[in-house]
Amino acid sequence: MRLCAAFTILVVACTVLRGAQSPDPVIDAYVQAVGGLAAIERLETREIRAHRGHDKVTYLWRKPNKVLLIDEKKRIGYDGGSGWVLSSKKRVSKLSKGEQVPLEMDANPLRYAKLKQLYPEVTAGSPEKIEEREMDVLIAPNDRGATKFYFDRATHFLARIEETGETSAYFKHTTEFDDYQEQDGVKLPFRIIHDSTEPGAKSLKIEISEIKNNVSLKPEIFNRPAATSVVLGGKR
Repeated sequence: MRLCAAFTILVVACTVLRGAQSPDPVIDAYVQAVGGLAAIERLETREIRAHRGHDKVTYLWRKPNKVLLIDEKKRIGYDGGSGWVLSSKKRVSKLSKGEQVPLEMDANPLRYAKLKQLYPEVTAGSPEKIEEREMDVLIAPNDRGATKFYFDRATHFLARIEETGETSAYFKHTTEFDDYQEQDGVKLPFRIIHDSTEPGAKSLKIEISEIKNNVSLKPEIFNRPAATSVVLGGKR
């Protein structure tokens, strides 16, 4: 009987612990803070104009995860399955894995409204502080490390992502989201900063000047181009 009682207590304790580790309350608070799932789902396409470092760039995004980045020197695209780079000399190369996720998060930071679909094993971690700001922390493990998501407890906005292991077990990649502003019923960060501890890496700041949602975009602009000019199109 004592053994059975001890076993029952252990099962209850484990159940409570698993409940405490659920990421759902943090994700739900974030989704509501940025405008709610219904408002997010209404967004089908997006055009973003920004300064990326010293360059003027345009991001084009189409639901669920197609992206095209245009600057004066090149075009970088992701068609939902693979990425590509078109140089100013019309040479096409493959986009590296390390560049794919930052490209997606810059064009659509609201992708983390479906964080559990992106990271099925995500759980809640212990709260932390960043510059005296209380943060709720979610952690998603990978083969060589983990991705940590920091949500501001005061606003419930996603404030930072720290990643180790996706591309290297030795270096940390950090993305910060700031200056949330409302656009078409949802709040988006108008400042995104990428940092890395990888040797030679430089901090990259993205300052957004304009966001237009639900613009008309031709689906084929996201496809890997031939080694010739790419024609963009679509009326607004």
